[in-house]
Amino acid sequence: MLGNKILIPVRVDVEKFDRNINFGLWQIQIKDLLIQSRLHKILKGKEAYKGKNSEKSNISDEDKDDLDERAVNTIRMFLAKNILINVLRITTTKDLWRKLGELYQAKRISNRVYLKEQFYTLRMNEDTKISEYLNILNGIISELETIGVKIENEDKTL
Repeated sequence: MLGNKILIPVRVDVEKFDRNINFGLWQIQIKDLLIQSRLHKILKGKEAYKGKNSEKSNISDEDKDDLDERAVNTIRMFLAKNILINVLRITTTKDLWRKLGELYQAKRISNRVYLKEQFYTLRMNEDTKISEYLNILNGIISELETIGVKIENEDKTL
């Protein structure tokens, strides 16, 4: 319990991030999980828990540390071992979230070019279900939009 609010455990089905799934979509799911668990504010750091009009927070430093520890733990539970090893020493949610974004959000020019190439050369095989093909296509579009590349409807249709 936090103050007079009851924290309700949330059960979700989120894949562990292992670099083989869309990082942007994984990040959205983890943020949603943190919101449901009332841990999302800590993504901005402990300073996000301020009182109204910049007053002193009604949450103790000990409670902030507890929230931060629980949020870090929650995020780590959804990281594959090969990813976890890269962020093992990071102890705050804000720093962990930032580092994961730096490492795995495809913002570099080489990643942009690679994703654009995937998008424009994607072809559906005869033995592929249309739903599977659309999932792949939408995943590529989502990754491109996450890094700020706008795909016009005309290009999506083509």
